[in-house]
Amino acid sequence: MVGDVDLDPGHPSGLLITDRPQRDFILVDRSLPAVTRTQTVLHEVAHLVLDHPGDIQHDHVDRAVEAEAELAADLLHQQLTKAAAGGGADDNTGNDHPRWLSGETTSWWAERRSDWHLLHLWMTLRDGMPDLVIVTTSTATPVPTEIRGSRQRHRTVVEIHEALRALRPWCSPQVHASATSRARRHRLDAAATAAVAEAATVAVALRHRQAAIVPPAVSPQLPPPPHDRHDVRAEARHLAHVERAMRDSPLVAAEIARWAPVGPAAARPRTANMIGDIPVVPLPVDLPPARSARPV
Repeated sequence: MVGDVDLDPGHPSGLLITDRPQRDFILVDRSLPAVTRTQTVLHEVAHLVLDHPGDIQHDHVDRAVEAEAELAADLLHQQLTKAAAGGGADDNTGNDHPRWLSGETTSWWAERRSDWHLLHLWMTLRDGMPDLVIVTTSTATPVPTEIRGSRQRHRTVVEIHEALRALRPWCSPQVHASATSRARRHRLDAAATAAVAEAATVAVALRHRQAAIVPPAVSPQLPPPPHDRHDVRAEARHLAHVERAMRDSPLVAAEIARWAPVGPAAARPRTANMIGDIPVVPLPVDLPPARSARPV
């Protein structure tokens, strides 16, 4: 049995309760987006399938066991996605060859651009919260040496949302409302407005966390997303739009200046994301022959 509950960011995003006779319970944080909520359920199911020892208090978390369950959850997600697509070639598992061979290069390049922006957001969050430990599929230190591509798109989306959940105590409804109002005054459409509001909220929260500002005792309640996306591609496109807004939008910059003026902890160059000693910057927008993004 699966139930949605309110779980504090200090607790795991999902809990497995197996101490009741003939019935198991999985509790999932209701604030998670649809894609990550599904992943959380599959992670707990993997613990059952793999017969892992339970610890509802999570006092002794074995990273190897959690990584094994997360990898199994990824595999379960791939199989469910294939089944939902009828076993077709063009699904979320990364088989993009039919599209490439059919000549739909514009769509192919658009998705590669989206994957790049997705990876850059992942790196921004990792760089901004180096102390954060999230459940992943490996116990090794992650090193993003290339655009992960569609085979890793699902994993990147899940890890971004895990990082955003940890950042939630610093996310301000006031910043979100201010950015939304500013975007609407500039007549942005609904998708661009949502991206600007989310980008401003995350950017300000990240700076407040870096500046060691104590968050409110009660986690703030942000407005629910207008669309609960179950499709990984759609969620990846949305997060890529958020990353572009964080990096390029003057509206987001105005909100940052209002709520989190630049200080020693926030004064980071755009090339702060590094692979070893090599700075990582976004691809030029004129490289891929893809459609222009909506202005944010």
